[in-house]
Amino acid sequence: MEDEVYAIIAPWAGIPTWYTGHQLDQNRFASVMDDLHSRFGPGLDIKVFEAALRRHALDTPTMLGAPDNWDPVIKEFVTIARNHG
Repeated sequence: MEDEVYAIIAPWAGIPTWYTGHQLDQNRFASVMDDLHSRFGPGLDIKVFEAALRRHALDTPTMLGAPDNWDPVIKEFVTIARNHG
């Protein structure tokens, strides 16, 4: 399931600015959350989402000014994902 979630969130989390508050990033996040809920409904395992997002954080090239520690950023998006819907 993690590989599937990883693929679904790639249009957002595969972009170097995925973690920013920029409107385009926020729109991409909302879109992939809709896709996840369409695919998994309330059955999305948030731990799987977190693991897939961590992989993207490690795999996606970063920009100057990216966080040194992704933990707080990932935790924030996990919380938002948990409450999305």
